[in-house]
Amino acid sequence: MTTIKNRFGREHQEKRLRVEFSDGEIAEIKLLLVSECDQHLECNGITYDIISTNRVDRIKKGAAYWSDSADVKNFEVLGD
Repeated sequence: MTTIKNRFGREHQEKRLRVEFSDGEIAEIKLLLVSECDQHLECNGITYDIISTNRVDRIKKGAAYWSDSADVKNFEVLGD
């Protein structure tokens, strides 16, 4: 996995990623949107659909999710 510090970019949108979150969750996701803001760090984050996760109780059918970029420890691009 690639260690990141706010290295998500628009080139990752619409890609399948394996993401490790700081709370221990490991998920395969489809990245929908990368939010970037130079004025407010709390605006930086990702919107995504969960394909699979080690926290199955978290999945809600039809839901998209948002996470602060700071909560992502690592990610790996799996494909389109």
